[in-house]
Amino acid sequence: MTQNWTEDYLEQELIKYVERGALLKQLTEEHKKQGEAIRSHYEANTLSSCGLDNHSVNVVSKQKIEYSDKYRREKTRSDEQFAKARELEEENFRNPDYTGPDQCKSLEVNPFNHLQVVRRKGAEK
Repeated sequence: MTQNWTEDYLEQELIKYVERGALLKQLTEEHKKQGEAIRSHYEANTLSSCGLDNHSVNVVSKQKIEYSDKYRREKTRSDEQFAKARELEEENFRNPDYTGPDQCKSLEVNPFNHLQVVRRKGAEK
């Protein structure tokens, strides 16, 4: 049970967690660079697919859509309206005197939502 860990075991788990996080970040960067090199080779040689024993590696096209100025203005306006409405609902929820309909139903803080790893100042990389 995780509640019964000793301080030493917790320290070992924290070290593994931080090291795995760094390794995942490194592997993700390498994977992206390798994928971009392969995609570039496909493009230079007009390849669309290459097969391995158990896998097929395909290049995939993607549409790039550039919307009109009108659409972008309306989208920005709409996003700003929703942001203001969200702020108003949260503000009204925190106001004990407000009794109207424009307030969020709940506002809960989960103190154990996720972990954050921060390098201490002066610590080696």
